[in-house]
Amino acid sequence: DTPNLLTMTRENLVEDEPDADPVDETSYPTTWQQGDQHLTLSYHFEPGAADDGVTVTVPLALLARLSPEGFDWQVSGLREELVTALIKSLPKAIRRNVVPAADWARKLTAELPAESTGALTTLLAELIKAKTYVPVTSDDFDLERVPAHLKVTFEVVDERGRHLASGKQLAQLQNQLKASVRESVARASVAVHSDLERAGLASWDFDELPKTLDTKQGGNTIRAYPALVDEGASVAIRLMTTPQDQSRAMRTGVRRLLLLGVPSPTGYVQSHLTSQEKLALTQSPYRSTTELFADCLAACVDEVLGTHEVWTREEFERMRDTVSSTIVDSLFATVSLLAETLGAARTAEKAISSASNIALLSPLADMREQLTNLIYPGFVSATGVAERRRLPTYLRGISHRVSKLGENLGRDRVWMTEVQSATERYRAAGGELPLPANAPVHIRRARWLLEELRISLFAQHLGTAESVSLQRIVKVLAER
Repeated sequence: DTPNLLTMTRENLVEDEPDADPVDETSYPTTWQQGDQHLTLSYHFEPGAADDGVTVTVPLALLARLSPEGFDWQVSGLREELVTALIKSLPKAIRRNVVPAADWARKLTAELPAESTGALTTLLAELIKAKTYVPVTSDDFDLERVPAHLKVTFEVVDERGRHLASGKQLAQLQNQLKASVRESVARASVAVHSDLERAGLASWDFDELPKTLDTKQGGNTIRAYPALVDEGASVAIRLMTTPQDQSRAMRTGVRRLLLLGVPSPTGYVQSHLTSQEKLALTQSPYRSTTELFADCLAACVDEVLGTHEVWTREEFERMRDTVSSTIVDSLFATVSLLAETLGAARTAEKAISSASNIALLSPLADMREQLTNLIYPGFVSATGVAERRRLPTYLRGISHRVSKLGENLGRDRVWMTEVQSATERYRAAGGELPLPANAPVHIRRARWLLEELRISLFAQHLGTAESVSLQRIVKVLAER
């Protein structure tokens, strides 16, 4: 009779024969180490099963810190089979130079280092290129064609070892369980450091906020990242699961504490605006003047903060004094620029609305979308200092483009296609429009290069802030 397919043990990995070679324990280890974390491995070989192959058990509190690096190498006992599958996934023009695949996999695997160093596909591509002189890159491997049992399964469990979720894509699980992970890290950390997490802060009433907080649990280290979190009328101290989440929260949290600690000059500035500025501000996308000035104040504080980090009472008080001494002049300058920007936006909007030819629908729709992505509720603080100064130019570029549409519609269509191609690359790299305030540096830079590209094509006489092209944008998007 055929035996039932069961969870595999070390003894199951070879035939039960007296003369069979013993299994090398290093080929099928029971634990996986990444940094200071030790994770349990289990084996289950059942074609079609969700956990077919190797499964790494990940405690929920450790999920956010886990990196996909290394898991693409598999355990050493399955690495040769994995390399065989990767070779078979190559395009035919490349694959015919490395056949039979099994023989080549044996040779290539023997030359791989014992420890994973970078992506496996990158190293394999370099080895194949060196031996065959055929151009190969890591992108040539089609990972979708690799059998499921050769891809590690990640099983996430709670504090009691109960199954929460599992899958082959670590990033997907991290995103899916993000809120639960933060709660788990907080529970584990607060149990030891019970006085750290708290809410309702209106001032910096502690000496220093630690950058990390480590808690030992079951031989592993649960690392929390304390951060100040903006809660509107106050600030809370919360424990984050990654340095990236901590950085994003800290910026707005420190900003809120600074705003709470400095008297607002909004009333004074409003009373000293010119009639033209007051009229321009009525055309803003904000729901109220209160929201508009609150966003302008946030932008002023961000300008002072820059890239400075604030972790101690002394650093905070020094930053607060700087904000206090500059906030009035800074708010005047910000509101004045905002009035100019809104005036240019109004002019562009009128130009788009006045062009009614049906042949112009496509470029007009493109410009209307561009305008919406530049001027929206919250755009003042989200845009950034240098880019905010360029907004009037981008908006004047829209008006100029409308005025030139009738001269050569075909030329406009060609240029629009180039902009759309750059925008598609931007979105494919994870960029969004409008630009989120917490976007990565390379995404933020590429987003504003899109506007400079438009100026270089549709309104060259206005001049670009720097050299720009589709190739330049693609290069920036590739940066990390």
